[in-house]
Amino acid sequence: MSKNTAKAKGNIKVYKNRELSWLQFNGRVIEEAEDEATPLLERLRFLSIALSNSDEFYRVRMGLLYDQMLADDEWRDDKVGKKATVQMKDVWNATAEQMVRFDDAYARVMAGLSSFGIRQIRKGDELTEEDRLILKKMFERQIAPLLAPFIIEKNHPFPFFESGKLVIGAALKTKGGHDRFGLLPMPDNIERLIRLPSEEFRFILAEELLLLFVDQVFHKFDVQERMIFAVIRNADISEDEGLYDYDADLRDTMSKIIERRKIMTPVKIKTSGDDCPKPFSCLTRALFVKREQIFRYHTPLDFHFLAALENGLSGEQRSSLCFPLHTPVKNPELDENGDMIGRIMEKDVLLAYPFEDFSTMIALIKQAAADERVESIYSTLYRVAHHSKVVMALIDAARNGKKVTCVVELRARFDEKNNMDWAGELEQAGCRVLYGLPSYKIHAKLLLLELSGAGRVCLIGTGNFNEATAKVYTDISLMTANEGIARDTRKVFDAIAAGTLVQQTEHLLVAPLCMKNRLIEMIHEEIEKKQRGEAAGITMKLNSLTEKEMIDSLIEASQAGVEVKLIVRGICCLISGVPGITENISVRSIVGRYLEHSRIYVFGAGQSKKYYISSADLMTRNMSGRVEAAAPVYDRACQMKLDRILEAGFSDNVKARILLPTGLYEKAAPHDQQGVRDSQRELSYW
Repeated sequence: MSKNTAKAKGNIKVYKNRELSWLQFNGRVIEEAEDEATPLLERLRFLSIALSNSDEFYRVRMGLLYDQMLADDEWRDDKVGKKATVQMKDVWNATAEQMVRFDDAYARVMAGLSSFGIRQIRKGDELTEEDRLILKKMFERQIAPLLAPFIIEKNHPFPFFESGKLVIGAALKTKGGHDRFGLLPMPDNIERLIRLPSEEFRFILAEELLLLFVDQVFHKFDVQERMIFAVIRNADISEDEGLYDYDADLRDTMSKIIERRKIMTPVKIKTSGDDCPKPFSCLTRALFVKREQIFRYHTPLDFHFLAALENGLSGEQRSSLCFPLHTPVKNPELDENGDMIGRIMEKDVLLAYPFEDFSTMIALIKQAAADERVESIYSTLYRVAHHSKVVMALIDAARNGKKVTCVVELRARFDEKNNMDWAGELEQAGCRVLYGLPSYKIHAKLLLLELSGAGRVCLIGTGNFNEATAKVYTDISLMTANEGIARDTRKVFDAIAAGTLVQQTEHLLVAPLCMKNRLIEMIHEEIEKKQRGEAAGITMKLNSLTEKEMIDSLIEASQAGVEVKLIVRGICCLISGVPGITENISVRSIVGRYLEHSRIYVFGAGQSKKYYISSADLMTRNMSGRVEAAAPVYDRACQMKLDRILEAGFSDNVKARILLPTGLYEKAAPHDQQGVRDSQRELSYW
């Protein structure tokens, strides 16, 4: 490593704190909700995504920082050197600032929806007398019998509420002048969106209705203040901790971890409504949280009512308020009614979702289930749909006598229960189910078909084998019969079955032992080319860039004069364009209708380029803590398809944001000769 690069490692101006970088990404999601060119209901959906992202971020990342602070208060992050306590304060402050934009965006969207006759009722003075009578009857007859209120006093401690549970809190005064705190959790089995009789679409949310009639619940008290709140709890609990505490049966362990997660420490309190000093004070004392961890929204505390809102719209309203319906095209190289396996044996095929139909993969497994040539099927399963056609096709294959091996990752965070259920279904159907390695999640997206004789067909993807997310995530799958790639793919399955890691490969890059070092080698090859005066370059499309050694290698390439072009949708801990250090690195982020999820690595320039697609981001967890796979793309037509995806991304001047040397992002500006370029819109017309 050069002296300049070593110096750059200690220069915090080229590194960014991971947590603050993530908050910047969520700010870009909020920007989509602020964009008046985006249909109004879609803007509401972006706000829903931003709020859900924030809750998960607090549950996972802030939970991790909280645990780190308790374990070692002197620990510092490896990029900017901040202690956990400092990072937490930075995040609290940034979250509070971002909420101002969030609340304002919601207010403007709802104002826009009112012009379409869609109005949310949030205050009692917005109701007519007829409205009040209707809601009062509904409350008394349908809701009140389901309520279970609590009064907090010496003999009645603060009850437990699961993460995200909506609760009404009320500051109460007894007739004798004593303060009490009342709690009213919202029942699970009531409709969240309540529509009022009207020619317009007027609605009130169930929690707002409870807030309106809370004085009837606590009728023996004087209700002085009222609020809605939800507790967001730490979810940073690992399977290692569970294995240590419990037995070696991973399914049983994961069940216990899910239960333990429900009672973890609060990391964030969301409130809605007016400022309520007394309930706020009670929450801080009862839940042992700081005032900075309580965030007051002027919006609903979750957006799970959106489906009911959309379902209540007319067709005309939907066409005005939603994105135009997109129908994925069928890949012209594969006839789902023909011999797909035989076609892939002849030529590689690259699929790009959601622009091309995910049903092609399902059709391949279905054909394999019935094809006499297929003897064995191997598949990894990380996150699958709740009603997964992929898993059902694998079950059918097992019932048809195929040897089916499925690696089901039970530790996919927040999908554990779904994966455990499917693992049981697969086992009952006669599939061999593997649960991965104790210290490494199996995140690689691999499917392998073994034919009678020596033939093999495999599929390597950048995203989950999930037909639901394939409609909204941009991902890539390579279908190939290349014997070298297939042989390496089988190595991965054999290693998992043996409880070991892949030590060496010829074609695939396989983490944790055979990916990061190979990637760094290829970066250094580009540096050496540049030093010899040859054409060199590095192009990558990622979700996140946080791995320190990878960042330092890219900095070294920049200092050697190698052009490094990056599309990083989310977290990026590298600051581009810093003179003398990262001036040859450009970084852009694209946030649009679809979640950019595909990972592409390209090394070289001109005809000598090496292309890879991968399940791995350049993050420490991907490089060192998971089993990941990157597949080389050898077919020229498939390479050209990747070039088109990358070219569209680097030309985007509608949804792209450019990372500046200041560490801030700005929207890409159209050039006079370039015109307006929206990469996702362009690729939709594949």
